[in-house]
Amino acid sequence: MPTRADVAKLAGVSESTVSYVLSGKRPISEATKKRVQAAIDQAGYKSNYAAAALAGGAPRMVTMMISNLFTTPSSRINGALVDGIVDGVREAGFHSVIWPVSNDDDADVNLLIKSNFSGGVILMNVKENDQRVHLLNRERVPFVVLGRTDVGFKYNYVDRDFENVDRIALSKLKELGHTQIGVLVSDTPIPQHLMTEASQLKMKLKAIDIPNSEAGGEELASIFKKEYRSITGIVSLLDAATIGFVNSAKEFGLSIPKDLSIIGVNMLESQAESTHPTISTVTFDAYEMAKSCGKMMVESIEAGKNNKKKRTELWVGDFVDRGSATHIQ
Repeated sequence: MPTRADVAKLAGVSESTVSYVLSGKRPISEATKKRVQAAIDQAGYKSNYAAAALAGGAPRMVTMMISNLFTTPSSRINGALVDGIVDGVREAGFHSVIWPVSNDDDADVNLLIKSNFSGGVILMNVKENDQRVHLLNRERVPFVVLGRTDVGFKYNYVDRDFENVDRIALSKLKELGHTQIGVLVSDTPIPQHLMTEASQLKMKLKAIDIPNSEAGGEELASIFKKEYRSITGIVSLLDAATIGFVNSAKEFGLSIPKDLSIIGVNMLESQAESTHPTISTVTFDAYEMAKSCGKMMVESIEAGKNNKKKRTELWVGDFVDRGSATHIQ
């Protein structure tokens, strides 16, 4: 089994330098870090992160705390987010693990802090005034939120600019003459900012609450002409349900976009391009957004626990016309 001495010999550095690169205990130049990382990969060396933590170092490990990755069905967006974080962290010479969250979120965070297993935490699926954010901040654990929550203080986060994303979608439908708009949601109300924007544009919104699954979308298509006759345009906050709805619309006598225009604001481009007809969207590059989050996490770890500078990123996207939205007939 390769040792740190083997890595040091390959990289042309001392064994202590290898240890510092692995632990993050002392600053090392980027050139040396890359040389050591290349030697680690070449030798196939496996670092003992637990031992590094017990020795007082900062583990080169990032933990993703996520609550719904394994739900049935799981959104493909979650997979893209995880992939992006993994690659963003790895490019910076760190590794990542998933920590599935139980019903007791606070206990999960407490256990993670006590284990000293992770150099930093990326919180996903945050709640309003999420207490995990308060706890991590209080314990001075480096963390980044993939999303946003109102906690009354500044923290690192990366998120979509939902206000501008939804404004783009509504404005496009308004431009096409649509004023009666359905909003596809699942177990949530229409966001207040969307209601406000619709009011300013003199548009009326109606929540259409369905399961976010292809079966849920197909069920909606089967009743749409009977139940939602006044609606001529849809803004969808769902991904799987939108696919099911669009793919089955023709079967139930619903023509897209002749009878109904639809714009997706929360789906991957590969999903939007997989349907018949394809779906116009406000682009959501979940992978690149999450990759940026991973890089921000590593930068926060390397800046140290006493670093008070906080960074934020909001991602919007552009309208892509794939033909599912047109002028009202």
